[in-house]
Amino acid sequence: MSDVQRSRPPRRDFRRGGSNRSGGGFRRERPTSNGPGIDYRALVEYVAKSLAEKPDEVSVEAFERGGGTVAIKVKLADEDIGRFIGKAGRNIEAIRTLVRVASLRDRKRVFVDLATPSLSATNFAPRGGRRSGGEVTA
Repeated sequence: MSDVQRSRPPRRDFRRGGSNRSGGGFRRERPTSNGPGIDYRALVEYVAKSLAEKPDEVSVEAFERGGGTVAIKVKLADEDIGRFIGKAGRNIEAIRTLVRVASLRDRKRVFVDLATPSLSATNFAPRGGRRSGGEVTA
């Protein structure tokens, strides 16, 4: 063996995991839960109030269901529901994804739901001013 070969560290075979840990593969070890847990209710409340035009009317409730499951219910003003849901549901899905990723550390399942809004019959009128029966409103 030459001096150059002796000074080099041993080669690792990266095709088979390349780590000295048993089990091989590229699995990352789970970090231990250091620090305080995440307040999912506060996280959802912050995002909901940021989206809402009437942040005073936003209320968020969290319920422990057992088995490591948390349900979060969001109540908004009628005018803010569309903004919270977003076009094709993108906003609410992004919020659910954010909470799901945050909950991975605690190994919990967190569900975010919109509270049943108090819609009146006038809110069900289709766009364009048409009502059932073919009447057109001015």
